[in-house]
Amino acid sequence: MTDLKTTSRNGINMPLVGFGTYQLSTEEAETSVTEALKAGYRHIDSAEGYKNEKGTGNAIKKSGIPRKEIFLTTKLFPGNTQWGVQEKTYEATIETLKNQLKELQANYVDLYLIHAPLASLRLEQWKALIEMKKQGLAKHIGVSNYNEEAINEILDAGLEKPEINQIEFHPLCARPELAQFLNQHNIEPVAYSSLAPLSTWRTAEGQGGEVLAEKKQEEQSVINEVANDLNVSEAKLLYRWGLQKGYGILTRSSKPERIRQNIEVFDFSIPDNQMQRLNALNKNQPFAWAANGLNPMESAPSLQ
Repeated sequence: MTDLKTTSRNGINMPLVGFGTYQLSTEEAETSVTEALKAGYRHIDSAEGYKNEKGTGNAIKKSGIPRKEIFLTTKLFPGNTQWGVQEKTYEATIETLKNQLKELQANYVDLYLIHAPLASLRLEQWKALIEMKKQGLAKHIGVSNYNEEAINEILDAGLEKPEINQIEFHPLCARPELAQFLNQHNIEPVAYSSLAPLSTWRTAEGQGGEVLAEKKQEEQSVINEVANDLNVSEAKLLYRWGLQKGYGILTRSSKPERIRQNIEVFDFSIPDNQMQRLNALNKNQPFAWAANGLNPMESAPSLQ
């Protein structure tokens, strides 16, 4: 998948490069989303759990860009009894999105996701997403951090399938079996934490980038060599890897220059031999949730 352009979109008309708002304060979200929209991003990704949707909504509202030109994604935090967070019922799920829309100052979202399969009520929550799609509160619905078992639970129940699965994808966490499964079921993959293999990823205090850092040291030299061979930054290389694997990608930064650089991934391609070198790094090792002591792909409780 190398014939890519800035206007390229996936099967649900989502711009392939999105701007994520994880770990940004409300004020940072407003400033950064404003910069992202100026840089040309038209896909903005938020979540209930980020606690910054008001800032994201302010930026979109003030941008002057017509709402229909922006693809807005947000997510439901489903609850987790292990964390002492009450699981959301069908009714609570619908009420949650309505409250999120108020924060986002929007009448609908283009995509609504269940953030992870952490609740025993996840089928009830999925039915609520289907209803909200019918009501027009969400144009598309999907999941995040779902493995094959969790998706099959939906399919086996005879319910409408997810249109998107947003998960951690990068050369060290390529999940080829899951990627093939998603392709077979025409579920669009979207990659987050594309830069997790880098030593510079989430280095600020409290961001958790140091957890499992020892598991990626050897692979970093290969990433550096390939980036140098292609005369691009390591970040640009990893984002492009995701695009060429057929994924939508989410970038994130609070620095205006970096925000602009991260969308400039359409002026080169990774040759097949270099893609093979990067693919060979796979360990199926996730890093994004490690600071929480959790791998959401493996933590779904059984339905009662």
